[in-house]
Amino acid sequence: MNDTIETTLLLNLFYFENGAYARNDNFIEAKRRKAIALLDEDADELKEIDPDLAEEYQETISYLDSLSDESYQELKEELLSRVDSN
Repeated sequence: MNDTIETTLLLNLFYFENGAYARNDNFIEAKRRKAIALLDEDADELKEIDPDLAEEYQETISYLDSLSDESYQELKEELLSRVDSN
């Protein structure tokens, strides 16, 4: 996993609200296939607004496609624990 993929996942696991980051429970609770679908929806919307960001989402989607469900769950838990420990 590279920095682009990690950042894209973190920006979907959390969102900025009232001057602080909050957990995005909708994305956190999503299984791998649902997470890919959510990212895909966002990527489609971003294509006209920010093609570079849409490409980063596509890169993340491709990476998640290559993972097993178990590996995705482990990755998600690792990212969440890193943020929670800070």
